[in-house]
Amino acid sequence: MYLIFVISLLSLLMAFASKITKMILPFICRDSAEVIARRKEIAKLRSDLAKISMRDEYTRYVRCEREIGKLEVTLNEAKGRDGVKRVAYEYGLHYGGMAVVGLCMMYISIFYRYSTVIVFGDNFNFEPFGGFINFPTKVPNSISVVFWIVVNNFVARTLASYVK
Repeated sequence: MYLIFVISLLSLLMAFASKITKMILPFICRDSAEVIARRKEIAKLRSDLAKISMRDEYTRYVRCEREIGKLEVTLNEAKGRDGVKRVAYEYGLHYGGMAVVGLCMMYISIFYRYSTVIVFGDNFNFEPFGGFINFPTKVPNSISVVFWIVVNNFVARTLASYVK
């Protein structure tokens, strides 16, 4: 019984891996201290710029604008570095998680391949698909672990395609 639950859970994790990654990523990758400091400096200079009269103090106004421009360039560079780190974390989480779940599924399908998930009574007859459903167990009127994994993956991916 626990095997059914584990396979279903792993299938759901695999199907929703990208959505789970997008939910976890903001907690791991935040703006760096440099980006936060640059944003504060730019906000302070913009508020100072709003107080300066362009007509009366033109040179001071232009100097402040140039300083804002320089800070915006350094802010964009820092954002670029953060973006590269974010992409690395995103792909690492996504594909690392998929690899772990995939290895677990492979382990289950190899070591439990001769196990059945459900065995029905003689009143059920799955022919002509019975051999395919119970492969490789060859237990009549049963569903094998391998078939259960395939069906769960299909259902989980179908559900994931409907979730935005």
